[in-house]
Amino acid sequence: MQVLNYSFSCRLDISDFVSNHAFLLRCLPLKTPAQQIADEEIHIAPRGISLSPGQDSFGNRTLSGWIADSHKTLSYIISGQVIRDDSQRAAENPLPCYRFPSRFTKPSEAIINFAKSLPQKKDTLPMAKLLQEKVHEYFTYSPGSTGIHTTAEEAFDQKQGVCQDYAHVFIALARLKGLSARYVCGLPAGKGATHAWAEVWHDGLWYGFDPTRNCPVEESYISLAVGRDYGDCPPERGIFTGFAEQSQTTFMQVSAQQ
Repeated sequence: MQVLNYSFSCRLDISDFVSNHAFLLRCLPLKTPAQQIADEEIHIAPRGISLSPGQDSFGNRTLSGWIADSHKTLSYIISGQVIRDDSQRAAENPLPCYRFPSRFTKPSEAIINFAKSLPQKKDTLPMAKLLQEKVHEYFTYSPGSTGIHTTAEEAFDQKQGVCQDYAHVFIALARLKGLSARYVCGLPAGKGATHAWAEVWHDGLWYGFDPTRNCPVEESYISLAVGRDYGDCPPERGIFTGFAEQSQTTFMQVSAQQ
């Protein structure tokens, strides 16, 4: 068991004034038997925004809001304390969609051939571990070389990317090998940017694999959202009235309580 203190901040800067801004946030830690919320604070600006809690079809916690007035920024800070204890994981059945290609994980011919070149291991977890190692070996970590709309096929072709790309290719390979696999967005121990990894279902439980760092996902990771791929669990998504460009700045920090 680990007690983790965390904070996650996000600032959306808009190039011109906009209004009627409807948005949906998926930036709250998941509530599961293995991940309990001990404390949680939410601060959002502009002031006066009313947030409505909810849950999407993947079980992710959501916050929806609306800004009617003219504005050029939206920022929020989520902080608190999470208790992680993988011994408390509860058995569940995976959604059928976790076995099939999705928008960002559709395998190209090159990915299919790569999967065929790897041995088919009898057991799920050794197979997933091999895929983790092979994806880590294949890629060069290169911030800025890809974007949030980059597919597994595009990242695989250029052999470089960031954690999102590692996770998408891992998931594409895992599904080709007959495994149920899902994408996870979250916060690892340390500070900096948010992180992405994958989980594979075996005998009723989900097991995390981090191909970017080539390590198992343990109790120092906080899960924010899960889905078929990144498209199902971005931290923030919205629409507004106006003609403007936008940029996003995020920062997270997770530390174990001594």
